[in-house]
Amino acid sequence: MHNKWTNSIVAACIFSILCFTPAIAEDQAGAGAVSATYSNEELKSFIMANAELYQLQQQAFTQLQGIDSDQQKQEVLETANQQMLLVLQQVGLTADEYNAMGQTIQSDVQLQERVQTIASDLFKQPGQQ
Repeated sequence: MHNKWTNSIVAACIFSILCFTPAIAEDQAGAGAVSATYSNEELKSFIMANAELYQLQQQAFTQLQGIDSDQQKQEVLETANQQMLLVLQQVGLTADEYNAMGQTIQSDVQLQERVQTIASDLFKQPGQQ
């Protein structure tokens, strides 16, 4: 059960890294992919932020489904955007850094493998090997 849950979290994290473009990207000047080597700590910060951003995105999407008013939709999106920026601040990343890391990870298979390994370790349940 725990292994299935962990695998689901890791899969969602990797999927969102590869597919998710956060709403905050719209507010930022184009952050190009940076040719860089990231430390495990930097990747952990990215993974943790990405997991939270994915949840915020899903929550906003769910809220938007029940709203007809354009003004209310805009308010939901603005709130989600502020929450996303706060998440990034809490892990020590700017939106530009986060977006650059995401683009680099998308284009580097070896980096994707490192991210997958780190994410697996991060989301392991206590007592799992």
